[in-house]
Order: sequence, then C-alpha cells, then structure tokens
Amino acid sequence: MKSRTLFLALLICSVTIAQTKDIFQNVTELVKETQRVISVEKGQVIDTAYFRTLFLPTAHFSMVGQEDGVFMQETMGLDEFLETLTDDYYSMGYHEEGMGEIVEEFNGIAQVIQSFEGVDSENETGKGVNSYQLVYSNGRWWIANMVWSMSSDNGKDIPKKYLNENQ
Repeated sequence: MKSRTLFLALLICSVTIAQTKDIFQNVTELVKETQRVISVEKGQVIDTAYFRTLFLPTAHFSMVGQEDGVFMQETMGLDEFLETLTDDYYSMGYHEEGMGEIVEEFNGIAQVIQSFEGVDSENETGKGVNSYQLVYSNGRWWIANMVWSMSSDNGKDIPKKYLNENQ
C-alpha cells in the first residue's frame, strides 16, 4: 500500500512540475510543443499521455477541406484524436514543423494561426494552416481547440501573412 501511495504522489508531483514548464507560460512554445510531440521517427510511439496535458479535456480537433468544390469538415474530441495518433501512419514516422505564424493575445485568450509542413514516412509532404485557440487558466496556457486545413496547391495558396518573411 505504501508503494502505491508513493507512486501516486510522484505521479501527481510530476504532472504538476510538467505543467509549470516554460512551454505552458508561452503561447508560441506550447504550439511548437504539439508539433514536437507528434513528430516521431519510425518505430517510435507518440506520448499520448503527455500530449493530453497540452489540451483542455474538452478540446476539439477539426479538419476542414474541400471535396468536389464543397467545403467539408470533420470534428473529433480529444480522446478520438489521441486514438488517431496511435495509427500506423504515425508509427511509420512523421515530422511536422511550423513555417510561420500570427499570434493574437488578449486577457487570457489567444489565437495562433500557423502555416506548417508535414512529412510522412514515404517522404510525402503536405502543407497547410493550423488555427489554435488557447485559454489561460490555473496558472498556465491550455489549447482549447485546434482547426486545420491542408493546402491544395503545395502551399502556394497559403496567405503570405502566415509564412515567415524568408520563405
């Protein structure tokens, strides 16, 4: 019983320490952390337990795109999204990185619109735009929702304002 109590105390302590890291105090760093966590080498597994700590438990993930000229969207909750991160697509290797962003922040809310590029295990690249909505609560930033759309023109259709100037 003592070892179980000690384990639980250490677990609670590690979660508390993890949530006071600098990444939870900086909107831009928190967004970068999401991409760091989902970027894995072949055979690695995404740490979905840690990924969960970046988001509010009520977070939603929506992908928006066009099919036959009609805009469609698919939305899932945090648990469903975490399930997709355990798919073979990711275990074969995946890397995602931001290319540029605009950050707006006011009174405990923030919006990050970021262009990104992802590369999968077959060296297929995809570019798009992520939109993160964040809230500051309990002494740290949380990602409340994430919405993204893929480029249909290898990034040429991404507005320049979402790209770094040197791109």
